[in-house]
Amino acid sequence: MLTIPEKDSNSRHLQRLIFVMSGVALTALVVWFIARQLFAEQPSELQLAAVERGSVTQTLAVFGRLTPRASNSLVAQVDGHVSELNVLPGAEVDANTAIITLSNPQLLRQLQIAKLNWQKAQAKHVSALAKLQREATQLQNDVAMAASELKFAEQEIETLSKLHKTKLLSELDFLRAKTRLEQLRLQLDLTKRSEAAFQNTLEYEKQALALELESEKQQLAMTQDDVNNLQVTTTQSGILTELLADIEIGQAVSKGTVLAKLSSQNSLFAQLLAPASAIDILSVGMAVNIGIKGKTYAAQVVRVHPNVEANQIKFEATFTEHIPASAVNNLSVSAEVMLASKDNTLRVAKPLYLKAGEERQVLYVFDGDEVQEKQVKIGMQGSEFIEVLAGVEIGEQVLKALPQSRSAIKL
Repeated sequence: MLTIPEKDSNSRHLQRLIFVMSGVALTALVVWFIARQLFAEQPSELQLAAVERGSVTQTLAVFGRLTPRASNSLVAQVDGHVSELNVLPGAEVDANTAIITLSNPQLLRQLQIAKLNWQKAQAKHVSALAKLQREATQLQNDVAMAASELKFAEQEIETLSKLHKTKLLSELDFLRAKTRLEQLRLQLDLTKRSEAAFQNTLEYEKQALALELESEKQQLAMTQDDVNNLQVTTTQSGILTELLADIEIGQAVSKGTVLAKLSSQNSLFAQLLAPASAIDILSVGMAVNIGIKGKTYAAQVVRVHPNVEANQIKFEATFTEHIPASAVNNLSVSAEVMLASKDNTLRVAKPLYLKAGEERQVLYVFDGDEVQEKQVKIGMQGSEFIEVLAGVEIGEQVLKALPQSRSAIKL
């Protein structure tokens, strides 16, 4: 039987162990080298910003929602039942757009009756005017006949007067002729007075007939308006913001019920919230840039509420330029308030390591292959740039962010 010498076996185990340890050490060295190459920040890769002259704007980031300044309520003008829902909330509508259609059979019957009454009133009006015209004509004829008879009687009395003087006509016959002449004069005077009285009342009669006709016409118009009001329509363009809660087909609604609300895009303003600490720096008239769907639109602060709620202050801004159709009621928006601005001042891009609100700061200035810590005096701090009052000069390069490894640069 063959046996393996114990010395040779131990030697092989030792060689194998040395080989594995060498491989592990080599792998670790390679990983360390790659990591150093990947994560070591070289001076040439530092993010720098040059000190320059320009404008600095101090802003305040806020958020809020769009709200309509005025809302147009669509109110039911008549009783009825909902037969159609033509437009749903959120839709943009033009003026005279039917939002809801109501039904009311009784109102339709009233319209038919009003039309018949209007036709009867028209016929009655024509008939009454014709009757008045006939009466006026008859009175004119009566005056003319009385005047003609009086004229004949006057000529007759002249002839009879000559006969009476020559004793050819008795005193009684002459007196009878004179009496008849006086009667005709009285009859003509009475007829003229009757005509004058009729002419005085004629205008009032015509006015009474016209008012009666107008009454029926107005009744028809009002009934027609009620029927037209079965179509609940908009009086202006805008966005339908809401409908009556739980409204459905067949639902009964009464006169005066608010069925829908419409907001005009022109009346939209931004209701914004800022930290309570901004209560002393916000003021009416400040410019605001409001972001809507990726674009900014100019606005202006018009009101700052004096009360603080939940550590926030509420203020309002109205737009100074036209906003897009996508701007609707209750849309969430972000905004920047322009608190202050300076032109032609010493500035540098705002470093990430800057301490907010402190006047004395440390800036890291890169010079060749060295970075120097410089004590500077900071003025206005904007969202993009800061004002440097002292400590650096134009052209110096300032680190925008500190490197992860301080060993990559010389301090």
